[in-house]
Amino acid sequence: MARTAYQLRESQVRTPPAVISLFWKLVRDRRPKLGRVLDLGAGDTRFAAGGHFTRYDGVEIDANASIGVRLPNTVRVFTTCAFAFEAKGYDACIGNPPYVRHHDVEPRWRLRVNSQIEHELGIKLQGIGNLYLYFLCLALMKTRADGLVALILPFEWVSRPSAAPIRDYIDQQRWSVSVFRFQDMIFDGVLTTASVNIIDKTATPTGWKFFDVSPDLEVMPRRGVSGSRFSILPYSPRAKLWARRGISPGGQKIFALTDAERQRAGLAQCDVLPCVTSLKNLPSSLARLDKQSFQKNFVAAGKRCWLVKSTGDNISQRVKAYLAKIPKSERQTYACRHQDPWYKYETPPIPHILFHSGFMKRSPKVLVNSIGAQAVGAVYGVHGMKPQRLQDLRTYLAEFDFESRVVAHAKTLRKVEVAQLNTVLSRWQKAEARHG
Repeated sequence: MARTAYQLRESQVRTPPAVISLFWKLVRDRRPKLGRVLDLGAGDTRFAAGGHFTRYDGVEIDANASIGVRLPNTVRVFTTCAFAFEAKGYDACIGNPPYVRHHDVEPRWRLRVNSQIEHELGIKLQGIGNLYLYFLCLALMKTRADGLVALILPFEWVSRPSAAPIRDYIDQQRWSVSVFRFQDMIFDGVLTTASVNIIDKTATPTGWKFFDVSPDLEVMPRRGVSGSRFSILPYSPRAKLWARRGISPGGQKIFALTDAERQRAGLAQCDVLPCVTSLKNLPSSLARLDKQSFQKNFVAAGKRCWLVKSTGDNISQRVKAYLAKIPKSERQTYACRHQDPWYKYETPPIPHILFHSGFMKRSPKVLVNSIGAQAVGAVYGVHGMKPQRLQDLRTYLAEFDFESRVVAHAKTLRKVEVAQLNTVLSRWQKAEARHG
């Protein structure tokens, strides 16, 4: 199957029938009966079941998605890209649009669609927006001035900066938004927290309302975006004390090796650097990553802990021989495709503190980086700190209540974004300045 601008195969996720039944119940509460309905990314047209409408138009780029499905006369399917579909003026846009990370959205397609959205809505999307945000904008464009948009989206859209221009536009239009966040995972193999989102262009009062949906699909009021009395941590740019994401060298299987993998590859200690890809399984009492704790919890434990030195002008012959054996098929990651040569990854400074972005309760794992390990992947690095205050900052971060101030990423899994960590770092620095 030929790939499209938005990676056709990876974007197809089938919505469970029980979720579709709840979806239509929530829609009927606002519109007991609809005229023309548009489903963008219709798949096998399963959203055509359960709704009360006069006509259902489904747009699906995969010509094979609805083969063998018996369609009533009120249902039509158009095989094309949703953004090339010209009809508009629908009473409602509904469905579960494709989710594709922004890295996998073809740049020329994105530029063209961004221009289309800006022309029709005046919304300027950032280049880091995932595909579903484009479909949300398209749904706003395709519905009537008194229409309804009802889409299943990742809950993160209500707080992520990439969706801020859309949220601002909705607020400017004074539309009513109801967000129903699923407490349980509803898609097999998909960790992102899902939600039903209903944007009503005519309802009063305007503004945002939030609800939780229990595992047995019972709807309950939710306390704002965070679900707590606290607001979501805002996003801040870098200051003197700042955080950055763990590096993405181009595939951990290639560049971040276990000690056994390092030895099998014929690499010496001088060919690698200590690195950390996860802090998840470390004891909560561990506050400092030194030579002894690194050896025990990473090297001896068989974790990926050695970063291959494949950058710079002095790559060893052993590393060159190792890289030459990597099959081309394993180098087709986003990072490798955008590096020249494919193995020359970014080399930021070694962080002073290691911070795990994901966590389950209250706060992530935080370590003072005494061994000088490079942060990789889900481990963030904190930079710009004076050595004599590292332990104080580590204690502050370890005791900070992140749980009440970030959106759950999936079920009970929470994730702190880099720009949110920058906010906490800035608050600590300001507090220290007041007391210092």
